[in-house]
Amino acid sequence: QSGLDVYLWLARRIISVGHTLAAEEAPALQLAAGMFERLSESALSLFQKTSFSEVPETTEEFFRLLERALEMAPGFVVSVPSFVFVFQAAIAALDVNHFHAQMAVLHAWTQVLGPTRRHVRMLLDRQPRAASAPPSPRRATHAHDTYPVEQIVELCAAHGFELVAKLVQGLLRTFDRESVAEAADVFASLVAVAADGPNVVGGRFDAPPLLTACEWVQPVLAQIPEASWAGADKQAFLATLSDHIQARQWPKVKALASDAAAVFWRRNSAQS
Repeated sequence: QSGLDVYLWLARRIISVGHTLAAEEAPALQLAAGMFERLSESALSLFQKTSFSEVPETTEEFFRLLERALEMAPGFVVSVPSFVFVFQAAIAALDVNHFHAQMAVLHAWTQVLGPTRRHVRMLLDRQPRAASAPPSPRRATHAHDTYPVEQIVELCAAHGFELVAKLVQGLLRTFDRESVAEAADVFASLVAVAADGPNVVGGRFDAPPLLTACEWVQPVLAQIPEASWAGADKQAFLATLSDHIQARQWPKVKALASDAAAVFWRRNSAQS
């Protein structure tokens, strides 16, 4: 191991205590973000030279720290200059082949996308349809912090295809079966953010959901051999996904992803 995991673990404990004792204090939030920034620079440097699977404990501790820091101070953490590289590293880390590290990465993604999905939904529900000048799509999480809806929506728009590809490949081939429910939930949250996030950020509250996720998923499915997943079944999956997006049925998107993974495993294990 790198030795960095000890510092990552300690930082997570400090942030946890700070979250309990001083959740509303700006200095505590800034301390959490600053600590995360310094450690993330060290971790990203390591991950550039070493695969995530070669340092599973460090991978696990880093993404558990990311999850905790985002829970405490999302606005501060996402505003850290290196966060875009953390976001990209979190996509790449979905390839890690150790269960506990894999779950830590998925939990971090849950903390990135789950609250964003809920904030987007709240803005859609609360926004008066006749408003001529909609307010900023941010909502306060703490007195000194705002939830970074815009930044996360922009990151998803820029890197969503790569994230979808990793999630689909993981669900069908590489994720541990015990992590499928978490991965399917991350997939559903990404689909929801991609569908409504750009419209909310742009103030288009009456616009229908975007089918961006279908555009991302289609070429990923096209790479899967017909012998493993028939073309007709792929088209049925995409059609159902489109229907659920247009109806904003995100729990059904999660079930669709989970069920598709189960069917894929069953059919291909029987063939082998």
